[in-house]
This record gives sequence, structure tokens and C-alpha cells, in this order.
Amino acid sequence: MSWEERVVGIEELRPYLSNKSTPDFRSLVEGLIDQQQATWPMLRDAIEGLAEVKYKQLSVKGSEIFAQFNAKRIVSTAAVVDPATIKRRPCFLCPDNLPPEERGVEFGADFVALCNPFPVLPRHLVITSRQHIPQSIEGNFGTLLDLARELGEGFFALYNGPACGASAPDHLHFQACDRELLPIFRDLESWERQVWSSDSGIEIFAPHGYRLNALIIRGFQRDALVRWFGRALRLLAETTSSEAEPMVNLVATINGNEWTVIVFPRGRHRPSCYDAEGDAKLTVSPAAIDLSGVLVVPNPSHFDRIGSWDVEKIYAEVTLDQERFDSWIRKLTRKGQPNSDEQHSDSSDQFS
Repeated sequence: MSWEERVVGIEELRPYLSNKSTPDFRSLVEGLIDQQQATWPMLRDAIEGLAEVKYKQLSVKGSEIFAQFNAKRIVSTAAVVDPATIKRRPCFLCPDNLPPEERGVEFGADFVALCNPFPVLPRHLVITSRQHIPQSIEGNFGTLLDLARELGEGFFALYNGPACGASAPDHLHFQACDRELLPIFRDLESWERQVWSSDSGIEIFAPHGYRLNALIIRGFQRDALVRWFGRALRLLAETTSSEAEPMVNLVATINGNEWTVIVFPRGRHRPSCYDAEGDAKLTVSPAAIDLSGVLVVPNPSHFDRIGSWDVEKIYAEVTLDQERFDSWIRKLTRKGQPNSDEQHSDSSDQFS
């Protein structure tokens, strides 16, 4: 089946559209979700199953975390992504290999938005390239920004790198979900932070004393953000001695006309507990959603056992260590100084 056959036209979606005259991309997506629930039993069961997902509230360095028991996510959490396995298996993001009932809506000329049959959060989408090309953010960061803009407030878009969370590293794709449940968006508004401003009007900051190392950028100008990120990615590759794409997860959202992008530089793919034995084993494989505060634990006994200390250790192991994070920040901000208007007094020494 081709992508042309997979794409749902407006007329077919019209019974499910709230705006029946000139629907925008978000309206089409919301209509698609309703249409797919009505015609695709697997997705309907999966979305209904989200109501039965269990949560455990934990705290890491004063930040709220939700461990989520979601048994169906074992498909992604335990995905085998070594090159030999990837080469042998059919690509599940190519149109010929999707379930027969799965349909999508166009996102520009090069992508199709689909409903994720293994959702973590409400309105969970996969936005897949029409071409079978490798997962890479180089040259595609602007698409992530466009996706966040077209979905609008209430959604977030994400990118998982090929070596740190993408279960289809051989096929370019993004994801998107409802952002209401993600703790990190609440944290960003209240956490003490170190702030820099670039010459192009971009605000750059890092939460101070946070549960993991993350860099946040905000700005109104798409081209300036794309240029800034290209430089940041090159410097991250230099800092981590990466010959291929440096390990990174991204989350992007929009408020009004301002983008917020959270950059999670990575130290490793999976934590040590993933390969441990006995009671030390926890089947956890963090990607963008997990780092944002909803940590998926698909094994019931592991969910019962996981605690705040485990999560703190997991985050520390998979995200970039402090020394290299500080080095990366110094390279990024060497032309500027921290904004003196911030609340805390000790931040100016953080990267000295």
C-alpha cells in the first residue's frame, strides 16, 4: 500500500471535523484521531487502555516525576536496535508494513501524521517521513519547529535520536502528544535558572540544581533557532567526541508565537539497571517523554519496585555528565555572560 492510499482526504475526514470548512493541520489531526478510533480496533483499545495505566508519583531533587506502568510499551522500551537486527526486520514506519486500518494526514509534502498504536500520553502521534531515510536531526530541526507550530498550544513535538530512544533508527520520524501531563513544562516556569541571551534574540537557559542536565532555548524567529541549533549540535558532537550524530533528545512546544525547545544531551542509551539481573534489573529505556517526567516502566514488578533513588540514578547515567555539560555550555555562551537579573546569586560561578 502506498502513502497516497494511506492518506485520508478531507472529505473522508469531514464527519469527524469540528471545523468543516477550512480545517488546519491540528483540526485534521484531531479528526484523524476520532476517525481512527472508529475504524481501527487496535488503536481504540490502546486509547481506552490509557485510562487504566497506573502512575506512581516520585520526587527527584525536588522535581515531580511520574513512573507509568504501561505494559504495551514493552514493544518500544525493549526494542532491539542494533544495525544487524534493524537490517533484518521490515520497517514498521513504511506504508507497506503498517496495519491495514492505519491511515494518516499529510504534514507538508514529505511527512504523514499517524496515530501511535502504543500511546504513552493522550493524542500520541507519529509523524513519519514518506521516504525510508535514517533518523537524523541534521537538516530536520526546522521540521520539528514547524510541527510544534502547526499543532499549536496544548501539544508538544519530540525527536529521539537514533542511538538514544528511536525504536526505528532507520526511518526518519517525529512524535507529538498532549503536553498537559508532562512535569517539565511546569518546572520550567518555577525553577531557578541560569540565563543567557544570544545576539539573535534567543533566550538560552539551564535549570539550576535540576534533576538532570537540560538546556532550554526560546525564541520567535524560526531561522535564528535553526541556525543556533545547528551550531549547538556541532559543538555537542565536539564535546562528546561523536563522529555520528551526538546522542540527543528534543522536546518542542509553542506559546503564542514563541517556541520553547528542551535539549537533552545524552551520555548513554540505557541505564545500567536495564541489563542488571535479579532485583537490580529495571526495564527502563529513557527517551524524550521519560526525561520530561513521565518514565515508562512496562514490567509490573519493576514498576512496583522502582523508587525515587532509582530514577535519580537512571537520569544521571543516561544524560550528559556535569563536566561535559558545563564544557558544552561554555562553548555555546563564550560570547555572552549570564543575565544578572536572575533570582539566585550563585549561578554565575556554575560554569567558571
